[in-house]
Amino acid sequence: MTMTFVALLTIMMTVLLAVTFWLAVTDTTTDDDTGPARDSRQTREEPKPETLEGVLVRQLIDGEITKPQYRRAVQRLAVRDAVRHPMTVPPQS
Repeated sequence: MTMTFVALLTIMMTVLLAVTFWLAVTDTTTDDDTGPARDSRQTREEPKPETLEGVLVRQLIDGEITKPQYRRAVQRLAVRDAVRHPMTVPPQS
């Protein structure tokens, strides 16, 4: 009796796993493309950067600015950050 139960449980789990895998692999795109899967040929919209550093990186990647321009901009950001939020060193004991 126990062996039958274990065998049936194993078969059911295998079928469930196979169906889950099949649904994950198959394309479920609808005609209006509102389904959970999107056409892999569509370009994905990049998330917009939220920080100035992110904007600079995106400009560097897109070729809008050169590496030296990027370095100078990041250097100016570091100087500005140091002026706005100076770090204090704790006194030595």
